[in-house]
Amino acid sequence: MTIFPTSDFRLPTSELRSAEERGCRLSDSDSPDRRWATVATEAEVLAVARTVPSARRLLDVAEAFAGDPRVEIRWAVDPGSELGGGVRELLAARRIRPLRLKHARRRAWHLVLAASENSPLDRLCAPVLLLPHGAGHGKGMAAERLVRCDPQAIGLAHADDAARLASLSPAVGAAARVVGDPCWDRLAASRHRRAAYREALGVGGSRLLVLSSTWGPFSLFHRHTDLAGRLTAALPWDSWRVAMVLHPGVRARHGDDTVSRWLRPALERGLLLLDTDDEWRAGLVAADAVIGDHGSVTLYAAALGVPTAFACFGWEEVDPEATIARLGRRGRYFAADGPLAKQVEELAGEPGDPALADQVFAHQGTALDRIADVAYELMRLPRPRVEVAPIAVPIPRSAHAAPTAWWFAAHETGDGIMVDRFPASETVPAGARLLAHVHDADPRRPAAATVVVGTADLTNHPGAYVAVDGTAITLRGFNGVLVAESGLDSALVAAALHTWVFQLGREVPRGLRVNGCSVQLAASPQR
Repeated sequence: MTIFPTSDFRLPTSELRSAEERGCRLSDSDSPDRRWATVATEAEVLAVARTVPSARRLLDVAEAFAGDPRVEIRWAVDPGSELGGGVRELLAARRIRPLRLKHARRRAWHLVLAASENSPLDRLCAPVLLLPHGAGHGKGMAAERLVRCDPQAIGLAHADDAARLASLSPAVGAAARVVGDPCWDRLAASRHRRAAYREALGVGGSRLLVLSSTWGPFSLFHRHTDLAGRLTAALPWDSWRVAMVLHPGVRARHGDDTVSRWLRPALERGLLLLDTDDEWRAGLVAADAVIGDHGSVTLYAAALGVPTAFACFGWEEVDPEATIARLGRRGRYFAADGPLAKQVEELAGEPGDPALADQVFAHQGTALDRIADVAYELMRLPRPRVEVAPIAVPIPRSAHAAPTAWWFAAHETGDGIMVDRFPASETVPAGARLLAHVHDADPRRPAAATVVVGTADLTNHPGAYVAVDGTAITLRGFNGVLVAESGLDSALVAAALHTWVFQLGREVPRGLRVNGCSVQLAASPQR
């Protein structure tokens, strides 16, 4: 296994023949033209992205070279995957202009970084550092593909992975380097931002349930495609939010438009469809419970100590020796056809298992440092004396829409009214009434609503008993407008007043406890 020098960008003469045999077509014109360079780099690294997960992993790994102007990273996209959609968009969002892989093959590099053994790495003129693109190798290690791509080093998350690799192929196992997992390190480094992530995702005082699905016929999304829709209908809106993390391969194969259309009922009921860049990691850190399958996201969630359950498990494609398989054998399972809300509450009450991380990820917090050690060794370049530390994932910036129509069910408690809201669906909870915004996308809802939101005028809503706009609440038959002062959503207060006045037949109160919170009510002249 050859180590290339750093003095220039050409292969040694002794290696030209083997390079040509690998399909490299080298010429002086293929070497970089230094005339246009502002910084005189000493080594060029090629990062080969094949799918969104592999590109995302390499973006994390690239930080191992942060602060070293001697090293320049160029990118190439391997177009060979059916699930490769979205890679160029992900790179473009970072203003990365990738090379065509066939062009990258025409010249020598000091190092190739890859996170998929399916790319034609053996045809690139450089030592290869290969890393997994998920949490370990849940689907096993393809020894034949690893031999074919001939990596000089294979970065692994744990010593158990190295032992599995050596048992498959001693020759390939010799290239194993236990470096830890940079994705895990970023998740762990993000814990202090949990409150900020929850605020950005619109969770507020509710709890967050995250659904996670890998791709393919054994995935949660294949086996329980409607689970997100049913959960958003079954869980009380003021107690739970539901988010979903889909493997990028799902949207790459079927398209964003199609997937969004399939999930339209759930999205209209407030489902947070987290993006596959950094938002999914923020969602895991923010989560109170996770329901998933045998994909990497489920393993990351469990390692974070989040109460986690499997809605299904793809034993057909999982290596029985993999960590995710061990977790699948002893983990909790969620009955997708059972009582949803009850199971979610029970799951959230379970203790997580933070000790799991030690069984999955070695060298926690130092993966980038160890990757840097390997990379600089392969490049034969002295490593700078700078520690490379993992950084927290960004706080999400995208706004997520809330539903604009709910079923509400209310009952009297010892000192007030308790209201549960459920995003409107075809299934009506027992005894529930409709609460809808005047601008709901379905005009039938505000027309049929008992409580309308977005107006304090009941004139155009003859079927409604209560109207609420901001803090102003109008009751049918009450002369004037009530002003509600509380920290609650005024729509909740309006629903509680409907129950108090029109169902229980009580006088309009000056104060009322709603969902355990004190609400002060004052009359003002009719607007």
